Amino acid sequence: MPEDKEQIRKRASYKGQITAFSNYLNSLKVSSLAATEVNELQLRISRIESMYERYDEVQLSIECNTDNIDAQISERTDFESLYFKSLSLAKRILADCIKSDDVSSDGGSHSGNHKFVKLPTIQLPKFNGSYDNWLEFHDTFMSLIHSNDEIDDINKFHYLRASLEGPAAVVIQSIEFSAANYTVAWTILCDRYDNKRLLIQNHVTALFNIAPINKELSVNLKRLIDQINKNLRALESLGEPTKQWDTLLIHIITQKLDAKTYREWEESKGRLEKDTPITFDIFLMFLKNRADLIETLEMSNSGATNRLNSSIKYAPKVKAMVSVRDTGNKNGSAFSAKLCPKCKGDHKLSSCPQFLGLSNDVRLQLLPEYKVCFNCLNSGHYANHCKKPGCKICHRKHNTLVHVADYQSKPITDINTSNTSSGNNKPVMQGHFEQTNSSTGSQLSSNSNAHLSLSAKVGTASCSEQGDVLLSTALIKVIGKNGCPYIARAILDSGSNACLITEELYQRLGLPAQNVNQSVVGINNASAHIKKICKVSIKSLNDNFSSNLHCFVLPSITQNVPTRYVNLSNLKIPSNISLADPNFHSPAPVDMLIGADVFWDLIGTQRLKLGDGQPILCETSLGWLVSGPIDYRYVKKGVNFIKCNFTRIFQDEASKDLDEDIQKQLVRFWHLEEVSPASLYSNEEKLCEEHFLKNTTRLANGRFCVRIPLKHNPDVLGDSWPRAKKCLLSLERRLAGQSQVYEMYKEFMSEYESLGHMEKCENDNLPRKMHFIPHHGVLRESSTTTKLRVVFNASSPTSFFSFRPIIFLAV
Repeated sequence: MPEDKEQIRKRASYKGQITAFSNYLNSLKVSSLAATEVNELQLRISRIESMYERYDEVQLSIECNTDNIDAQISERTDFESLYFKSLSLAKRILADCIKSDDVSSDGGSHSGNHKFVKLPTIQLPKFNGSYDNWLEFHDTFMSLIHSNDEIDDINKFHYLRASLEGPAAVVIQSIEFSAANYTVAWTILCDRYDNKRLLIQNHVTALFNIAPINKELSVNLKRLIDQINKNLRALESLGEPTKQWDTLLIHIITQKLDAKTYREWEESKGRLEKDTPITFDIFLMFLKNRADLIETLEMSNSGATNRLNSSIKYAPKVKAMVSVRDTGNKNGSAFSAKLCPKCKGDHKLSSCPQFLGLSNDVRLQLLPEYKVCFNCLNSGHYANHCKKPGCKICHRKHNTLVHVADYQSKPITDINTSNTSSGNNKPVMQGHFEQTNSSTGSQLSSNSNAHLSLSAKVGTASCSEQGDVLLSTALIKVIGKNGCPYIARAILDSGSNACLITEELYQRLGLPAQNVNQSVVGINNASAHIKKICKVSIKSLNDNFSSNLHCFVLPSITQNVPTRYVNLSNLKIPSNISLADPNFHSPAPVDMLIGADVFWDLIGTQRLKLGDGQPILCETSLGWLVSGPIDYRYVKKGVNFIKCNFTRIFQDEASKDLDEDIQKQLVRFWHLEEVSPASLYSNEEKLCEEHFLKNTTRLANGRFCVRIPLKHNPDVLGDSWPRAKKCLLSLERRLAGQSQVYEMYKEFMSEYESLGHMEKCENDNLPRKMHFIPHHGVLRESSTTTKLRVVFNASSPTSFFSFRPIIFLAV
């Protein structure tokens, strides 16, 4: 069947609206939303929520009129994925803003009396169709969502869909997303999985299939106890007489024990009187005591090993990477690779119960001591060489178990060396890695959301004779989108083969950008990915110089420059020269980096040495630069950082292939949505045109009337009366329990009759051949006009045909 071109245009419009909404969310600065922006977000969410039903109606019409149903299902899946992800993100942002306002207001009014404690958010469980998890999911969802009268049905339906995955999501996938259908969806899901017989069988099978214990470890025994309790509690809640299964359960579980534990159990039974009944509670108490004893012994062994390791002298190495210290202790690494570094058990650190019982902050502090990768928690490599995926929460290069809010980088190595005989302080060397949060959420790496700074720095403690080096900085005019100039601070770097701009300045300028997929490499070959490039026009402050630069967009370029304040009172700077950066002496952020492609066009020929221990003045088109080494007498004391801003931009073959593949996919996508501008009528369309011209009349009230164009002879239709009558009786039974809906339904049909769209027909006046069309109501609570609309089901079958296939569809 030909697809409706108008419906396709409407669908493309809806897709464009949701794409624009997604781009709007990505542009928000979530950390600093103003009140007007919050109100605007609420209005946009309300508009997007009401759009889904319109899209669903259009998409359903297209699906009914096409032969290529697989392509349409793919279209629906793509749209719904983007729709629900964007709507979920928007509601989370809005909820965070509202919570932040509530916390600040409550804190201000009660700060004198109470301390505000923010409870953790209760996450809805995920259900994938496994009978093991049904009872937990059912009870939790009933308590939090289903029985909560403050949540309306449409939001309950949304929560239900978001909580289902895999086979469970397929069960209600075909149900139309509306408030009226939530109860239907929940009932269908319960009918499918709330099967008492299958649930009992599943939990009994789980008891028989408990994995045997091969090694005497406390974690294995505790896991066994947890599995037993979980299944027995579930069976007891299902009404099974588990209290009478003691002998059978003891026999089953003892077959799963290791040899030592089984021997201890037999000896424990031998110490009881012969006539004393052995209950399952006694057996379970034995397992708990046994697990506690083994855990105590494991902790003693772990303490002895830690004391042995602490006596070894380490040889630390400074590494400028996201990882832990390499201690060079090969024996310790081999030992930790075999055993858990926390409890010395035969399992990985990520599976250690003791480690999992700690908070994320404590786990993070322990990782350098264990000498493991921050990302996969295994030894033998660093995080920047780890091929495992990063954090599931923030997508940075660390394990989810050590994720903390506002994750900030800290020095990985801190070696303090002091000479006790002389008392002089030695330099403190620190290997740093930097992670900077982007206000727009841009990603610089395909595997991580971490924004790696392109400058490497090594901190040294200030001592009495520690000087500094001034880098070349200049103030320039940067032209914005509307021609308005902005003052920006740039650093001139001949060691970079590209120009860079910060995300903050790029957003302020409002310049257009192109998508790229390139890599930037800095010190120690640390690399990151760049997603955007923009064209920037710059001028000198006196307008004597101008140039157009192509700048790659990064969240940050380097830290404040210079690192310490410079005392200007002792510098002999001539008063008749114009400095490129009058505030070169004060630490301040850097907005741009001008690389070697423009650097040498700026440099002039004149140089001026200010004096011994003082920097050099260099003439440029932007003014005189103040750069070079400076003696400790002219800088304030503090921690000094050695900076290296070397960067190199390259695009590897893999990135090029990925770029080309994305371009091809975009071309295919837009070709699919393209509508031909030419009006080429098919044979069926020509017949419809002729039918319209012959059978169109104008009524007395000015309205047009046209006969329905038939594609086939109506004689092919069967007897429609029985099915229509059955649908009507079913509708009446359903409306009998919904008085409000019934009144709206009756009001709609009365209005339909008063407008002349239908009339009462007596049995004597019925024609010989007729066709009955069932009808049902569609309830839209969000509608401001007609909340209930009656639709006629022309697709209701009578024989091999229904009324809909024998007519020409609208084009």
